[in-house]
Amino acid sequence: MRWKTLLSSFLSLLTSNWITLAGSVLTTSAFLAMVGAFLLLAAGIWSGPYAGLVVFLVLPGVFAGGLALIPLGLLVHRKTLKERLLARKDAPIHILKTVGILTGVNLAVLALAGYEGLHYMDSVEFCGTLCHKVMRPQYEAYLSSPHARVSCVECHIGPGASWFVKSKLSGLRQVFAVLFDTYQKPIPTPVENLRPARETCEQCHWPEKFQGERLVVKRAYLPDREVTPFTNLLLMKTGGLRRDGTPVGIHWHVFHKIKVSYISKDRKRSVIPWVKMEDDQGRVRIFTSPGYDPANPPRGETRTMDCVDCHNQPSHVFHDPSEEVDRSIAVGKISRKLPFIKKAALEALRKKWTRGNHREGIRAYLEEFYGKTEPLPPGSMPLVHAAAEELARIWERNVYPEMGITWGTYRSRTDHRGCNRCHDGKHKDREGRTIPNACETCHILLYQGRGTPSLLERLGLEGGKESGGGADR
Repeated sequence: MRWKTLLSSFLSLLTSNWITLAGSVLTTSAFLAMVGAFLLLAAGIWSGPYAGLVVFLVLPGVFAGGLALIPLGLLVHRKTLKERLLARKDAPIHILKTVGILTGVNLAVLALAGYEGLHYMDSVEFCGTLCHKVMRPQYEAYLSSPHARVSCVECHIGPGASWFVKSKLSGLRQVFAVLFDTYQKPIPTPVENLRPARETCEQCHWPEKFQGERLVVKRAYLPDREVTPFTNLLLMKTGGLRRDGTPVGIHWHVFHKIKVSYISKDRKRSVIPWVKMEDDQGRVRIFTSPGYDPANPPRGETRTMDCVDCHNQPSHVFHDPSEEVDRSIAVGKISRKLPFIKKAALEALRKKWTRGNHREGIRAYLEEFYGKTEPLPPGSMPLVHAAAEELARIWERNVYPEMGITWGTYRSRTDHRGCNRCHDGKHKDREGRTIPNACETCHILLYQGRGTPSLLERLGLEGGKESGGGADR
């Protein structure tokens, strides 16, 4: 009958004062609620980010809070504890044994809840959908990015405990910003205090393993009546190592034996007047824009260049409207049978719509354009409506007025504008040498013009009149 004695001891201890009793009620209620919620989640009856929030964070928090009240009550009423227990039961009360068993059970429950809670806080669902209004643009961009199968924490936190703790402390500040509506719109970039890419990006992408050149086909369409195809065929010097170990190509910048650092004038790192390069032989060269002295660096953060200084949108890509329209024309979602469709599409996308009227507004704009400005043959309206539907999708994927995001809010640095921050031909060192700005530094232009180059036909990449649009092959 020892278990009956222990159970009696449990109950006597937990009801010995009102604070401990309240803690016992909270803890028991939270535990039963967690069990019920786990069953609902497992059965698929309850789901979503707020279900995870309640099950893995709120209920364990209530459980832990109730658990803290139990010893608090015993501590507050410690002077009368023995008399209270004796008044309830004539049998001796084994307090240490009772508290020990109770503590063990509770720690096991908290450990399980904490483990599941940590996993939930590391999930894409938690990062992307819990603060829906704030994170919706970044989350939807992530879902259509090349890194859609890479979890948020692998890039934003990476391995190890120190950055995990830093991220959670930063997350607390962000939670308060959301609660009190003090966050910035749009969310500013670049992300400050981001973990160095060598500890995150380079867990998968090794600059030393990049090899040779890459053939890139970029198809665009002109805003003329015929929606004429225009092709750029490039041989990109991706980079790699020569046999003698010398780094070459674009990714030379982040080779582990090379260190490139810079100071920018603005928070967005769009103006860079001071660049320092230290090669694998220990030689240092400093390049500055006109009016700057290499010996007196301008004020600002000295940043070591890494992946995100060029690839600033690896997982949250917001596109240019012209590029988006080109892609849709290329795959036939917007028909080239509609004259001036590129021109009309860009005009429609750049109008100031809202989340409530963009779909109807774009459709009405195209109907008016082809009803008055450029009349179509009978039976062409289904093509117009299909184009309007595609343009509405493009708009809602890239524009979020409620968060202050419009065309050009987030610009990629992988184009000429990004390169020309340093490679503008004006940055010079003390000997007058400049950072090279010739096109051939990064790529060789094989073809540029209307139509399809014969080289693509020979390579079997021509793909028809409606293919390719802006895509890298």
